[in-house]
Amino acid sequence: MFTDEQMSRAVDLQARSYELLRWVSSAVKKGFISFKAAHNYSSNSSAAEEWIIRHYLNIPEAAKPALEDMKDFSGIFSTYLENSFELVSNPGKHLYSPDAHCFCPICSWLIDAPNLKTRKLTSADKKRAQRMTLGALNHLASEQGVYLSEMRSKAILEDVSLREHLALVTYGLDLLSRMKGVAVGPASLVLWRTFAWLPSGSPKKKFRLSAELLLQAEQAVKEAIFQEA
Repeated sequence: MFTDEQMSRAVDLQARSYELLRWVSSAVKKGFISFKAAHNYSSNSSAAEEWIIRHYLNIPEAAKPALEDMKDFSGIFSTYLENSFELVSNPGKHLYSPDAHCFCPICSWLIDAPNLKTRKLTSADKKRAQRMTLGALNHLASEQGVYLSEMRSKAILEDVSLREHLALVTYGLDLLSRMKGVAVGPASLVLWRTFAWLPSGSPKKKFRLSAELLLQAEQAVKEAIFQEA
């Protein structure tokens, strides 16, 4: 299903598009880019591609795609505002305390809130992520010529040891769809947090998505499929 070259490219484009989104948010805060313009080209694949080409020389190297990757890059970039983030026009201020150790008036102060805010997840988002995971499992099984009954699929989905592997495989498939500008909404963020966050609810330190991780996850799910067959 996945190849190393295919997923290495997808992961690189994802990382660059995220950096571009952060840069755009910073430019909005500084007044270099209007909120309306930023929202328009950040949420539409064609508009994004046109804007990126027009401003290509000004984009930071870490956020800049190769010209031959422009269409797929713009597709991923345009999905971020629907999948994971909200671009807020007037974010206001929020209370800040170093290391959140104390929020008394002496140890805390107000700072400008970021324009880019992570979306809040709902039970509907989590259910959609579960449906996506089941679809990815059945897709992979079908490619292997294996039919999984509802009972066998459920056994794999409920295997705690496969939880992150299944989320990675599903996220990888979604990433390929995002290259075409297809956004599934915050369910994508649910998948990300399944493997990039700890069960306790905090991000894994220094976690970095890679093609190797995706391919290893695919292999683990394949082995589970054949064990259940």
